Amino acid sequence: MFKLSVSDRLTYWKKLRQQLDSYDLDSAVQVVNDIWSQCPFIPYYLDADQPQLWPDPWQLVTENYYCDIAKSLGILYTLHLTKHKDQLTPELRVYFNPATRYYYHIAYLCDGKYVLNLIEGMVVNKEHINQELQLRYRYTAADLKLEQY
Repeated sequence: MFKLSVSDRLTYWKKLRQQLDSYDLDSAVQVVNDIWSQCPFIPYYLDADQPQLWPDPWQLVTENYYCDIAKSLGILYTLHLTKHKDQLTPELRVYFNPATRYYYHIAYLCDGKYVLNLIEGMVVNKEHINQELQLRYRYTAADLKLEQY
């Protein structure tokens, strides 16, 4: 998807979301994780403390720049724009590891049943979030303005 032209990328993304409607939630989450684990990575595209500057779903896919925050947004946007949206209780969470000084930007779904972008390429749950990690930011669906999509 990520190497396609803008119009082809948007078309692919639309068809993907339509396909996800026919999957159960577990399968949809896994497919979305698989797709977004392939996105190109650039550091420092979006700031965790400036969500008002984050792109909407179509801008994100059009611009095609993905830091960890943008990747988590892509996951959240993709699943939110399916029939599964009422089951998700989506959050974008930012955790800080004081020992390594590393930030984790994760898609947190279904009250932690699904945690994506914590461990590359894996769908885990909230039990996998190290207790030493400090929650720095927690953006809910309302914060992300998902209700407008």
